[in-house]
Amino acid sequence: MNNRIRAALAVLLATVLLASCARDYREVINAPEQKFYQGQEYEAAKMLLPHINTAGKDKLLFMMEAGYLLHMAGKYEDSNNVLLTASKIAQVIPISISQQVGALLSNQTITNYRGEDFEKVLIHMYLGLNFLMLKNYEDAAVEFKAVNNELQKIKSENGQARYKQNIMAKYLAAIAHELRANTVGSEDDREYAAVEYRQILKLKPSLMRARNDLAQLHLIKKSDTGELVVIFQAGRCPVKVSRGKLLEDPGMNAVVGVSLASRSLAAGVTAGAIMTTIAVAENPIPKFKIRSNKTKYLRVSVLGQQIETETLENIEYTAMKNLEDDYGRLQGKMAAEIITKAIISIAAGVGAQEVTRKLTDGNKGLSALVGVIVGAGTGTALFATMKPDLRCWHTLPANLQLGRMRLAPGKYTAAVQYIGYNGAVHDTKYLNFEIKKQDKYFINIRTVE
Repeated sequence: MNNRIRAALAVLLATVLLASCARDYREVINAPEQKFYQGQEYEAAKMLLPHINTAGKDKLLFMMEAGYLLHMAGKYEDSNNVLLTASKIAQVIPISISQQVGALLSNQTITNYRGEDFEKVLIHMYLGLNFLMLKNYEDAAVEFKAVNNELQKIKSENGQARYKQNIMAKYLAAIAHELRANTVGSEDDREYAAVEYRQILKLKPSLMRARNDLAQLHLIKKSDTGELVVIFQAGRCPVKVSRGKLLEDPGMNAVVGVSLASRSLAAGVTAGAIMTTIAVAENPIPKFKIRSNKTKYLRVSVLGQQIETETLENIEYTAMKNLEDDYGRLQGKMAAEIITKAIISIAAGVGAQEVTRKLTDGNKGLSALVGVIVGAGTGTALFATMKPDLRCWHTLPANLQLGRMRLAPGKYTAAVQYIGYNGAVHDTKYLNFEIKKQDKYFINIRTVE
């Protein structure tokens, strides 16, 4: 084998070794994640600080995880310091199908993590929640609106919006405007809140909560009452897992077959060789796997009054649907690109066979052997390094819920019942709080099972 072939194989081997030696993000996040599930949010966040203070391919992920953990630990200013930087890194930049497929067919795990679309917009959701807890209602409203502004930027190939508006963000924006109206006497903010409620009702006409809140918006401005607002972050978000081998997916197998049938193959490149070459390939698009979520909603009771939280943003559903939509959009283009790469690798083997034949005075046995080694070896190595990117934001909840209760000023104890999917109460906790005139008291609850 000549020096050029040796050099090419050496470079290929080095690439494979680099990919295999890189530490997996999931290994790093495992210990902090378990610490969080044990109720030690701040300790979990501190474990990630070394990773967010150094450059690296997973920096955005570490910032999202740490920012969220600091939020749940009640360190809202610290959380904002981290998430504001993350929001700049994760700005939504639309890319074409061709660009997306090109990225998928490389080893994405050794590249900088870009973030899923829903993850990028949730950074703004938690910035808004932090500002809300810090009583900075103007900036809270800005961040909640940024959630839907970012969603509007994400278009399909035909220019249509790919995502529906986030009702939870719109509801929290309305609450932030209500608080602005109450604290600084801004009637403009009260009208902004009304606009948000009207838009929510257009998106979800069946949401009686929004209809009632809109009706009471101008009535309560002269009221002495305050309000309890319950934010419930339920369960664990899904995480990415592999779909398995590319050709094990019947749908992808069929698409590859159709794409291959439409190709004109050069001499020495056969359909059988192509299918053999890509048989080792793992499907480059992962799927989301559902995790634990035992609590369907919360029932909150205070002095005879009772409310139930309602799901306004289903992160679990959004994550899974968006990835499946991507899979459907990208299948055809991805199959074509994979076949092209396989043809190139096999053609390289045919070329090496011809070079060897000339160098060995027509030794057909040796030249054929080199052709097989280079063609199959290059193809196998190429597709063996094509891995799905399983990195994702692990500490998010499965869904976001909201509940509201108007109360006279005073000190109270709320009984919070955790209702399972079978309708049974599987836990009850008691929380003390104080309501002030024209103010809102926020309870932020998270379950991890």
